[in-house]
Amino acid sequence: MKPLIYLALFLLLAGDEPHIPSTFVFPSYLHTYGIRKAGATELFLFMGFRVKFSNPQGIACVRLDAWEDPEDPHDDDELTVYGVNSGQNNIIFNKSMWAIGVYGLDEDDTQLLDRPRGICANNAGDVYVADTGHNRVARLFNPGHELVFVSAIGEYGSENGQFISPQQVAIDNSGTLFVSDSGNHRIQVFDSTGNYQFAFSGEGFLIGPTGLAVTDEKEKHAQVREDFIIVIDSLRSRISKFAANGQRLQSISAAQQLGLDSLRLEYVCIDYHNHILITDSKNHCIHKFNSRLEPIISFGEKGDDDYQFLYPRGITIYRRLGQLFVAEENGAQYYWVGTDIFDLKAIPDGETTRFSFRVTEPSYITAEILDDQDRFVADLIHRRYLGNAGNHVLQWRR
Repeated sequence: MKPLIYLALFLLLAGDEPHIPSTFVFPSYLHTYGIRKAGATELFLFMGFRVKFSNPQGIACVRLDAWEDPEDPHDDDELTVYGVNSGQNNIIFNKSMWAIGVYGLDEDDTQLLDRPRGICANNAGDVYVADTGHNRVARLFNPGHELVFVSAIGEYGSENGQFISPQQVAIDNSGTLFVSDSGNHRIQVFDSTGNYQFAFSGEGFLIGPTGLAVTDEKEKHAQVREDFIIVIDSLRSRISKFAANGQRLQSISAAQQLGLDSLRLEYVCIDYHNHILITDSKNHCIHKFNSRLEPIISFGEKGDDDYQFLYPRGITIYRRLGQLFVAEENGAQYYWVGTDIFDLKAIPDGETTRFSFRVTEPSYITAEILDDQDRFVADLIHRRYLGNAGNHVLQWRR
């Protein structure tokens, strides 16, 4: 089901109101009981002294098939969220809506993780972890309420199927696994059983790839179904788009595109509209791009208050309903996808006034003309659908 987003656009001929960011919004109280951030206190309430947040990294969310209840049509937003707790070599996840589980406390030595980073999962219960310190990918399985070790993919080396410091992982809707093999400057691709398929580097273009996300034509929760892969590389400063066969399609210097002196791109995910969301731990924000790698908006700033982050890293989204999870230095935050308006300008031209503005998400727009006393003057537009994030223009003839 496609989420519908509405934006009421009130165009004031004089005066400005304080702006509250709404590119991403807080979930309703009834949905979270007011808990939209998970930090040390929340983890302690569930786990006591057994686990504490230590260098959180990748994060993944999924609606498990095992949780489906055909008799309850109202449970579709109940997700399993996996978070890599790299400093303690474990995975923290919710076993239910009220219980926390941890992988990495009681497993055998061969099943333990070493400085893990990226993680991905699918609705069937498959979970893959970039087990960076072991130079492998750990394959786990969740039958519903626990994580169990299945197998290890790869070992140290530079041959096909071997890794040097694998950083992140992604899985498509056919079960194909993609791994950013940072030390070998390539992306490796495996089938759903863990067999090596091929590798690509953009003909030697990639330099230490890290961030990785994939979407494909089988993705049912997408406005437009496309095949492409997003890769972050070159000291976490460059974003590249690849075709499913590994052909490089496009690359950008992110700092240059965003008008920043420097940045540090961490993790990446792709939403319902194939927008690309990337965390930036240096600027403490999320950068949002369209599928052509054109910037839409940067959301957040440094801090621990509302709409703020502290060294964000892992990011994941449930594409169907726009539920967004972001890992940061000492925990994680939870948002819903919203929509926002920026750069609003009124340009008089004789008897016509043009209003230009930028929206951050495809939106239904309602716009009214008010005078300087906030009194209604005219309807400009009512519930018109703007199908693309970016710049738009409306005209008003007096």
